[in-house]
Amino acid sequence: MSQQAKTLQEKAEMFERRAESATDPISKQHYREMAAHYRSLAAEHLDVGRDEPAH
Repeated sequence: MSQQAKTLQEKAEMFERRAESATDPISKQHYREMAAHYRSLAAEHLDVGRDEPAH
């Protein structure tokens, strides 16, 4: 996993934890959407990494 993909995954996990501890539904939903966004970005980076030629 590239460092950037790992960083994006860590951010997704951080937002997921915030969603779990949020008390109001709006914040909870916002954090879940942010987590999903970062997971999507991390997945894109993983896909890009697979397409790169080996060095």
